Amino acid sequence: MSKSRLSGVAASLALVTSLFVVLPRLGAQEGEPATKGKAVKDEKEAKDGLYRPLGLFTEVLTLVRSNYVEPVEMKPLLAGAFSGMTEAMDPFAEYIPAEQMAAFRAAESAREKGDAIDPGVILARRLGYPLVVSAVAGGPAAAAGLESDDLIEKIGGKSVRQMSIWEAQSRLSGKSGAKVEVLVVREGKPRHRTLTVTLHSWTPEGPKTERSSGETVIRIPDFAPGTAAALRSLIAPFDRTKPLLIDLRGNAFGSYDEAAKAAGLFVPAGPIGELKGRKVEGKKWAAAEGDRIHESPVVLLIDSGTGGPAELFAAAIRESEKTAVKNDKKVRLVGEPTFGAGSVLDVVPLSSGGALKLSVAKVRTPAGRALSPKGLEPDDRVYPLPADEGQPVPADLILQRGVKLLAEMAARSKTAS
Repeated sequence: MSKSRLSGVAASLALVTSLFVVLPRLGAQEGEPATKGKAVKDEKEAKDGLYRPLGLFTEVLTLVRSNYVEPVEMKPLLAGAFSGMTEAMDPFAEYIPAEQMAAFRAAESAREKGDAIDPGVILARRLGYPLVVSAVAGGPAAAAGLESDDLIEKIGGKSVRQMSIWEAQSRLSGKSGAKVEVLVVREGKPRHRTLTVTLHSWTPEGPKTERSSGETVIRIPDFAPGTAAALRSLIAPFDRTKPLLIDLRGNAFGSYDEAAKAAGLFVPAGPIGELKGRKVEGKKWAAAEGDRIHESPVVLLIDSGTGGPAELFAAAIRESEKTAVKNDKKVRLVGEPTFGAGSVLDVVPLSSGGALKLSVAKVRTPAGRALSPKGLEPDDRVYPLPADEGQPVPADLILQRGVKLLAEMAARSKTAS
């Protein structure tokens, strides 16, 4: 049976699989406490809720085996169904078959030991392909021109459809000086672009200031260790009563601890966020008295490449605002909806010898809202222009809108004083 046809059949079974594996569990876990009589009834209904979709799955499987135009091998078919199920639950979740566990462990070990250079790219899955959430500033992937929302179609000439995130990441990694060709699909012309990632040692870039239309823009490309301290030093000389413009676009790398420390520079003492899961130790972040060094309005630029720690940072600052006047907000998010990557992953072993890589905890904002999977909605939605190869770089509409809002905030602050 051809791989392309097999992939199509596997995708068709993925939703059915998710029905009988995921939905019954959700129903059982989220039910209200019941009396003994009601508990018996609920148990019967739960079993019925499990067996009905399971029967449907068996029926579909039987029909595929007996009616499909070519003979179907069960093992790759089921593996494809499991992969589809994990992608339906979470763009970062993945199923690792037993026969791939050795390669998975070797790739993880090489990454942890530094034997293979990380390309500096955050990947998720969309439509069965690896999707670039963010290319970390200063890393090989960013230097090669990879951008947020790039859909990777091939790595080194090999199709990556239905390829696990860890395997795609491994194929992008390697020794210093190695070159990896990546075929991506991107909005704009041409849609297909071949980029060459040249691996080299690198360190994440720290916060920095830029000038745009006479205004100072603070760019935070990531939340790597030391970011909060560097940010404190950067903004300390500024007038704490004047509005700030902070650019978080493409920022999805780093730690939540660092993002929480950085958020503490802009918010009063109190909650910043919480990590909460069913089977992991929870964690709370809070700003302490004396952490805050800036009190004026803030404009935050965000896009689809803003994820994880940067989402916690932005949410904590926005939710610290107490004003009830809709058109006089002191914190404005400008740009596109963020990715929604606020979760912590863990590898859960399976009895088959394989494993599931799942989100086991979610990051919640001070108001208790989970950052994953929806992310943050901007207060001012801006639709950026696609960049066409060989053409002049289009205007940065998100930055332009942010600068305009900053000027308006500064004028209001001046009038109020």
